[in-house]
Amino acid sequence: MRWQIVTGSPESVKAQAIVFGVFEDLDFTPLAEGKKLAESARQIRFKGKPGEAFFAFDLFGAPAKHLLAVGLGTRGALGPDGLRAASALAVRKLHERFLKEVALALPLDADSPQARSEAISALTEGLLLANERFGRYKTGEETPYDGLHACRILVPKRKPEYEEGARRGEVLARATLFARTLVSEPSNVLTPARMAEEAKKLAKEYGFTLKVYDEEACEKMGMGAYLAVARGSKNPPRFIHLSYRPKGARFRLGLVGKGLTFDSGGLSLKPADNMGAMKSDMAGSAAVLGAMKAIGELKPAVAVEAVMAMAENMPGGSAYRPGDILTSMSGKTIEVLNTDAEGRLTLADALAYVQRQKVDAVVDLATLTGACVVALGPDYAGAMGNDQAFLDEVLAAAKGSGDLIWPLPLPEAYGKYIKSAVADVANISRIRGGGALTAGLFLKHFVDEGTPWVHLDIAGPALREEDGIDSHKAEGSGAGVRTLARLALSKGA
Repeated sequence: MRWQIVTGSPESVKAQAIVFGVFEDLDFTPLAEGKKLAESARQIRFKGKPGEAFFAFDLFGAPAKHLLAVGLGTRGALGPDGLRAASALAVRKLHERFLKEVALALPLDADSPQARSEAISALTEGLLLANERFGRYKTGEETPYDGLHACRILVPKRKPEYEEGARRGEVLARATLFARTLVSEPSNVLTPARMAEEAKKLAKEYGFTLKVYDEEACEKMGMGAYLAVARGSKNPPRFIHLSYRPKGARFRLGLVGKGLTFDSGGLSLKPADNMGAMKSDMAGSAAVLGAMKAIGELKPAVAVEAVMAMAENMPGGSAYRPGDILTSMSGKTIEVLNTDAEGRLTLADALAYVQRQKVDAVVDLATLTGACVVALGPDYAGAMGNDQAFLDEVLAAAKGSGDLIWPLPLPEAYGKYIKSAVADVANISRIRGGGALTAGLFLKHFVDEGTPWVHLDIAGPALREEDGIDSHKAEGSGAGVRTLARLALSKGA
């Protein structure tokens, strides 16, 4: 979809439809037929609350245009998240009428240039993210509707921050859509080798340095935990390392993404119900690749080392077994109690590897535990870490990004639940409760003392079971992309 920033009255803008934002005071006075619209709103009990919308076709423009009123809530409470949600809702409503061109009249006249930039960035994200659907495998429709083609964004006065903010919003949205597509692809298409190809394309486009390691190379580096997980599949693993190293960078950020392109559970086989959703077990790596796409476009002054240990967890004849003891890249040994706790094994070696790149801090993202979904539901990711200051930075980057992230504790006392009698650590807890926390404590075993580290468990939002605010049912959400990109921008400021 093409976007354009314009000035003028809503009536003067050329478009099939106008989206007009309305607060709870139901003030339609900027429109010529404002009194009639306010009366129509009251008749249908439209209160201007977030999530509300109605069409008024016959009351706007000559010839008549589709007018969509979208609720914004109270004036003092509107921020980037509200604007993103309002524009995404507008797109969904406009799709119901198969429209192609729209103009948006939402309040963007904030007090400061930064606030105006953030506002239009969020609005642009909502537009683009809600407009695109993953439908490449659908056939049969003669003329499928392909969404909005053009959008004009009304601003009170042309200012540089509007153009800059809208461009940044488009970059973040495109990077998120890239990650969504990777997660939405079926596992027979999106294999470890295919992920390596996607990384290769990004490296070529943005000048990143790329290293892709095969089994032999990983074995030489001592990645016994990662390779054990990959043994049961005929699709060979690929360990991917992308580097972005701009001149003058004073901070080096490590990003690690869980990369199970399919997780059957291995010999600890998952139930058949909903196993197909395990194509999304590489959503952490998709988020890292998406963030690298945004970083390549925005070029922050921070070095980034992005690592993805791609594999399939399958119950083949060479599959690893419960009771096995694995030696990780760090030299620590792991007792396998359940082969379906495989992601943390691949992350153990990925964390060890990325720390050898002399990073100053590390963020890992993983669809790691169902326990996190039980705790926080389908929309929130859980955040854990060993350094409160760095955790606060990650949470600050998430605020207003569209990613919902909630901090969780890492209680040292729970470490007793993953102690092993025969190895340094067990790969699952011996109790049912607190599974997200004990998984985080397992990963902490593989983070060096003094390295700030944050773990994001994105199991809930990674693949949508129903529509999200700006994401779609049965598709990947791109959870984490915007947070990582904004973190990189903040560290390079």
